[in-house]
Amino acid sequence: MTQTMIPTRVLPIPKHSSSDLQWLAPSPLWRGPVGPAASGIAQPWIAEFASDDFVTDFTRLLAGGHADDLEQTAPSGVAAGTSTATGPFRLYQPLSMRYYLVTATLACRRPGIPDHLVSAREGDRAFFVLRQLAPDGTERARVGRQWLPVAGAALADGEEEHPLHTAPVTGFGTPGSTAARLGLPAGREAARRVYFGYIPVARRQSVEPVMADPAAALAALRQPLGLGPLDDPAVDTLVDRVVVPWTQLRKPGTTGMNVGYASLFVLLDLMAWLRQEQKAVYQRIVLGTALPGGSAAEALYDGLTAVELLVDGTETSLTDALRSLVVPTDYLPLAEGDDSPGSPPSAYDLRSATSPPLPGAWLAGHQTSGSLTRLAAAAVEGNTPTLPPELQGMIREHGPGRTPNPDGTAESDPRYVIRLVWVSPPCRPVLSEPTRAFELARAMDADAPARPILLQLPDINNLRQFNRGVAIEMPPSLRKVLTQVTPKILKEEGLEQALEVQLGKICSLSLQIIFLVAFIVMFIFLILLNIVFWWLPFLKICFPIPMVASTTRGPRP
Repeated sequence: MTQTMIPTRVLPIPKHSSSDLQWLAPSPLWRGPVGPAASGIAQPWIAEFASDDFVTDFTRLLAGGHADDLEQTAPSGVAAGTSTATGPFRLYQPLSMRYYLVTATLACRRPGIPDHLVSAREGDRAFFVLRQLAPDGTERARVGRQWLPVAGAALADGEEEHPLHTAPVTGFGTPGSTAARLGLPAGREAARRVYFGYIPVARRQSVEPVMADPAAALAALRQPLGLGPLDDPAVDTLVDRVVVPWTQLRKPGTTGMNVGYASLFVLLDLMAWLRQEQKAVYQRIVLGTALPGGSAAEALYDGLTAVELLVDGTETSLTDALRSLVVPTDYLPLAEGDDSPGSPPSAYDLRSATSPPLPGAWLAGHQTSGSLTRLAAAAVEGNTPTLPPELQGMIREHGPGRTPNPDGTAESDPRYVIRLVWVSPPCRPVLSEPTRAFELARAMDADAPARPILLQLPDINNLRQFNRGVAIEMPPSLRKVLTQVTPKILKEEGLEQALEVQLGKICSLSLQIIFLVAFIVMFIFLILLNIVFWWLPFLKICFPIPMVASTTRGPRP
């Protein structure tokens, strides 16, 4: 009788289980007593470096026999209004020439606490996670683009991971010291290894909480702040893209070959605005659907219908002209720079007089009854403001700076901690204790140190020697416009007639002279705007330096 063997899968016994390992402070900091008296021995260390070669400085510090100097790399900045000894750190961005590494030792729970090195062959991984602290002190994990509550000692599914690296530590302990007893005697190379990872302070904006619904937040502030429909961003867009350009076209003496082009895009922007902000009016124009009687939307539609303009030399109502931009061919993509629909077959002119003439109030301000701005503001009243697609995900919960509390004190920026993680399935992850809390400073933080940068202005005695190495290429359309700009503009004679030639241009410029011009223009505006900001006393600190006079072999003035 043949015996049937049932296939089985034998799981390898891991070399270490999660209960065998622990994260500790980096071994160079183990100089004090070991045990209950060793405060902070389980907490990873945050090291600050003030050099662009910070990784080299860090590894050289560990391997140079003075690894115990690591304790001198504690961050220098602390959160405003907190204790230097215990308050949260304030980490500055690389723009301020500050770089931060989190470092710790992964050790076995055995006498001598030997190191444990991650083995990729055995499925081990080591990384660190950034956690945000809630007001009650609990932690939130970064999952996708959200901060979700998580138990401190647990790893959230899908939590964002940051890489860790290893570096050897050369022994430094004197005979009989704690460091020597724990495998760090002076002179022993690669006596231990530590893990370290770069803290991405420059990602401050991307990790800050995103406001869930900025449009709803603005709508909620309308009544307390006394904001009316005229303060709606949609009305501002209509004024900027339709009312102002249309007014410019109607000015006496407006001539030129681009009137039809400008008129077309004013109409396109108006129709695009209706489709975005007043869908019911848009559908009334395109599909003929009815509007509620006596509504602000109906008043806006009636105002649009009463306006006449010239289309191919024939007087046409504004609503019919707008409909022709959508039916039978949708030309609205032209308003976003998409030229795939081609050019409309009709020619539009918002400048010429019609019978009846354009109502005098049509392009007036919002104070005037019957104006386009007034009708549009009434139509959008009560609507929830629409956040432009370009601003989606860019408005943060805490805004660009600290938000004052009701008692007048400043609310702190979001605070974070870091935990180092070891994972080796099927064991549960091993997470370190949290680091000391910290804040991520803004790029232009007032307390941030200044990065020293030296820029040398060119010597004006050697202008001819400067190579023209910065090339700028212009397409034919831009070259055509630039050739039309002549001194006649100062005499109000308009633009020069352009040559209808498909010819581009490439120019090679001197970077040194460009820099000199930018420096001069900068000081012109600094001096002009000083009456507003009074910033010249805080702008510069100058000191004369003796220098050899510049020489030139050519003639001098």
